[in-house]
Amino acid sequence: MIRAFTVAILAAMALSSVGCNIMPAGKDAFRKTTRMFTPRTSDYDDGSDDSGKEWDFVGNEGRAEQVREQDPDPWFKDIFMSEKANSIERNLGID
Repeated sequence: MIRAFTVAILAAMALSSVGCNIMPAGKDAFRKTTRMFTPRTSDYDDGSDDSGKEWDFVGNEGRAEQVREQDPDPWFKDIFMSEKANSIERNLGID
């Protein structure tokens, strides 16, 4: 009886130690989990580099009856505004 009990305890200890050896250590598992949820700079593209020239016709067709406005300071636009901001203003009817 005692021998069967000893064998059962040794078998339980052997089976429980196998699972612990398969699982990674707590620090490694935590590091892998945090790395999975850490954002990278290459994950998101906000589209600010796109010129948007394929949508330039929208302002011409949607406001065909209106006269296009002229910007009084064109040098200001060229220096301080991006190409995407200029294309948005062209779509709104401002040259």
